[in-house]
Amino acid sequence: MQALAQRNRIAFNPFSVLIVILSSIDMSEDLAAESILEDILYRTGKGVLKNDDALFLSSISLPLLQETVNGQRVFLFEKEVCHMLADVRQYMQENGYVDLVRTVVSAEFLDSKTISGTHVSLIVDRDGKSDRPPYPVHSVIRLKGSTWKLSSSIYAILDSSEHNTALLPGSLLCVRTKKH
Repeated sequence: MQALAQRNRIAFNPFSVLIVILSSIDMSEDLAAESILEDILYRTGKGVLKNDDALFLSSISLPLLQETVNGQRVFLFEKEVCHMLADVRQYMQENGYVDLVRTVVSAEFLDSKTISGTHVSLIVDRDGKSDRPPYPVHSVIRLKGSTWKLSSSIYAILDSSEHNTALLPGSLLCVRTKKH
């Protein structure tokens, strides 16, 4: 490395090499985090769309925290999550939606067992169109044993109280009220 630097008449700085190496490690960690988030999105999406509660449940950890503009809810039991899934499917069916298109925006490791990630969701009809704008979702994924599992999601759905209600059935921990 030093010989190459001398030949090209540039100063060799070992700290620059270290920064390049560390930057490539950070990028590969981000790619790994994005891949894990994509896998969670695939499995949870398939669970919703294919009526496969077991697949969805295998992708989450309990307690599961969900939050929307309506408030927040902690799901403690599998039957509560299954009730939420039934409500989401009913909402989709009643509104003619047949697919979830979800795209990872970013994901990063907070520590060796925690990923923070953001994706954008769009629900579409049979023609591949949507009458609603995409909405962002922030999720936290944690390593449980040897498996990555979704532990919380915050949905920024601003245009559909029905969709928010489907995501948070039952009693809420915190109810958001509008200020007058």
